[in-house]
Amino acid sequence: MIWFRKWMILSHRYLGIGLSLLFVVWFASGIAMMYARGLPSLTAEMRLERLVELDPASVHVSPAQALEYALWDGSPDRVTLLTVMDRPAYRVGNPGESVTVFADNGETLVEIGEGEALAIASRFMQLPVERLEYSGLLTKADQWTIGFRNQLPLHKIKVDDSEGTELYVPEYSGEVAQLTTRNGRLLAWVSAIPHWLYFAPLRLNDGLWRQVVLWTSGLGCVLAFAGIVLGLLQFSPSRPFKFKRALSYMPYTGWMRWHYITGVVFGIFTLTWVFSGMLS
Repeated sequence: MIWFRKWMILSHRYLGIGLSLLFVVWFASGIAMMYARGLPSLTAEMRLERLVELDPASVHVSPAQALEYALWDGSPDRVTLLTVMDRPAYRVGNPGESVTVFADNGETLVEIGEGEALAIASRFMQLPVERLEYSGLLTKADQWTIGFRNQLPLHKIKVDDSEGTELYVPEYSGEVAQLTTRNGRLLAWVSAIPHWLYFAPLRLNDGLWRQVVLWTSGLGCVLAFAGIVLGLLQFSPSRPFKFKRALSYMPYTGWMRWHYITGVVFGIFTLTWVFSGMLS
C-alpha cells in the first residue's frame, strides 16, 4: 500500500505539472464555446438568403443529360439545380466531389479564375468589386478552411466592410463555400481552436492531431483518477465514514487540505469531461 500510494502521488504530481495549463485552457475555452459555438462558417440561413434566383425558362438541359455531360461514373448522391455565375447549372455528385454542368447549354465548369471569383463574391456580398481585395489562390488549407480541404484550391477574398469579412470560393464550384468575420475569428481563438487543438499546423496533419488529442486526454484521465484515489486514501479506513471526522484524519492543512477536499468532489466531473472528450 505504501508503494502504491507513493506511485500515485508521484504520478498525480508530475502529470499535474505537465497538464495543468492545458486543463485550464480546456475548461476556459469550453466555457467560451457556450457562447461562440464552433469555428466561424457560412451559415445555411445566409447561404439561402444570398442564393441568386433561378430562371426556369433558361434551363434547356435535363438532369439525365447533365449526368451524361458530367461523365459521372455510377449514381451520384445528389443532383442539384441552382444558379452559378448568373447561369442555371446542375451540381452533380456529393459534398466531397462534384461536377458543375450548366443547364443552358450542357457546358461543364472547368475552373474559375481571379476575375470570376471576385464577381461571385461581389454578387454574394451585394457590393461592388472595387470593395473586394483578392488575396490569392490557396492550394493548402489555412486556419479557417480546415474542413474544406476536399474543395481545394480556394480563392481567398477580403471584403472592405465593417465586419472584416473574408470569403473563400472553390475553383471548381463557382460559389462561396466559407465566410468568416473579424469577431468570429477572434472568438474562435479563445474557444474552438484551443478547445479542439485546432491549430492549423497540427490539425492539418490528421494522424498527428489524433494522437496528440488521444494521449493528452488519456493522460488527463489518469491524472484525474489518481487525484480521486489519493483524496480517498487520506481518509482513515479503520472507522465508519463520517465527513467531519474524515476531515480531521487528513494529514494536510491549509491550501493542500482544500486541494484534496475539492479535488475529490470536482475530480469526478473532471474525469467525466476529459474521458468524454477523448471518446468524442
